[in-house]
Amino acid sequence: MFLLISKKSTSIILAIMIALSLIWISTSSAEGLLTQVKDDLPQVVLKAGYNLEEDGNEAGKKQIPVLMFFSMQHCPFCNQVEEDFLKPMLRNSEYDSKVIIRKIKIDDSQFVLDFKGKDREAGEFSEEYKVSMVPTLILVDAKGRKLSPAIIGVANAHYYSGELDDAIDASLQKIRTVAKR
Repeated sequence: MFLLISKKSTSIILAIMIALSLIWISTSSAEGLLTQVKDDLPQVVLKAGYNLEEDGNEAGKKQIPVLMFFSMQHCPFCNQVEEDFLKPMLRNSEYDSKVIIRKIKIDDSQFVLDFKGKDREAGEFSEEYKVSMVPTLILVDAKGRKLSPAIIGVANAHYYSGELDDAIDASLQKIRTVAKR
């Protein structure tokens, strides 16, 4: 059996192959650029919340909230929140005057010095704030009092940063309103 291909069919097949090659090349280039952009960003590290008493004192002086990011080591959603939302906030100097961000790994063997200066296991400390799932973000004042409802999980990544910014702004407003009295 012989397969006869006309000149027109050959041209169409060749055009399709060229188009697919161009798509592959542009996709590869875009992935390379994305990797390069990520590599060009300044490295930032979320500070661990091992001394919340000190963080609370700093927050009180600046009149800003403390954002406690409760996470666990092998939690992919925790990693997403850290990499896609919290680290970009740390890179943005506007947040320096809006919030102190601390990471508390509830499966960590380290102790946390709470807002009252008491040493506590991270898991026990998280129970005080009723953290039952990770990631959980809780905004508190200088004394560790909750300022807004906890942000639990990642319900919708497209709206997450807006939800987080709204919670920070509302918490900041509560602190500064109380300070004016």
